[in-house]
Amino acid sequence: MDITLLVGLLSVLAAILIALLARPLNLNKNLYIKLYFVLFLITAFCSLLFHLIPSTILGILGSLSFFFIFAFILLHSSQVLGNRKTVIFFSITILIGLFSEVLCVKYGWIFGQYHYNAPFFFGLVPFTIPFLWAVVIYTSYTITNLFLFGFGGEKPKRKDNLWYFVGLLVLISSISGLIAVNLDMMVEPITASSPVPDWVWLLGGPYFGVPISNFIGWFSVTLVAIFIFRFYEAFSSSSEDFGTLNIPLNLYILIVYLFYFLNNAFKAFTLGKTEYILIGVTTMTPFILIGLLALVVNWKGCNNKF
Repeated sequence: MDITLLVGLLSVLAAILIALLARPLNLNKNLYIKLYFVLFLITAFCSLLFHLIPSTILGILGSLSFFFIFAFILLHSSQVLGNRKTVIFFSITILIGLFSEVLCVKYGWIFGQYHYNAPFFFGLVPFTIPFLWAVVIYTSYTITNLFLFGFGGEKPKRKDNLWYFVGLLVLISSISGLIAVNLDMMVEPITASSPVPDWVWLLGGPYFGVPISNFIGWFSVTLVAIFIFRFYEAFSSSSEDFGTLNIPLNLYILIVYLFYFLNNAFKAFTLGKTEYILIGVTTMTPFILIGLLALVVNWKGCNNKF
């Protein structure tokens, strides 16, 4: 087994064990969340440097960023949602992400017709893709919660009026869908312009060679996955929101979304496609700024309260 893959899988396994054993062993879960967050930032920065200064060390460290972001998201979810809801959330998002990708690559449904250059699952989808779907959907879910709490609201509950309950579920799931698809608005043209793209669109499309169906698919997959989880969450016997007003926990997720913008902005700059940076500014940064506003309002409210 490749040493990078081994180290990456062990880091994810360690995060799972920390999530499971934190309470019985009285572990400080927040400390490990910070650790994995810092490891993600370091390895992601190495990945960026690798494009400028190709070296074996930077390449190895950069390839670990995927494992560290997934481990960080797992621990973050464990702290915010609890372990049971984390299992449900990631089961839904990984399976829906994988299922939609397989249907698309094999039959051209949902997103459009394309193929990957490094398939793994069923000889069609790379190993990382379903887990990256989980990361993106969880990020979108958390930022939407931040908006919701920032407006003084709360998650939908089964005791709410039926029309309010369904309407709020659809509304906040749709916002999460937009958060995810606006990230892809920047990712797709950059990937299509790369010398060796990770995926190739077979028939092209009007948006820098990408079909519009791709963005409808991103929106739909995220909306459906989050709608299913929020419906389960509303009827769950546990109604605790461990990280609702925890400023650092919410800030970490905003920084992750900001990093995806900066990462793709850097790629666009190195490709000489600075117009793609403008796309990211107009599609992604409004969510970041509104999220920061919600954090500031919550922070001020907490300080006034205590």
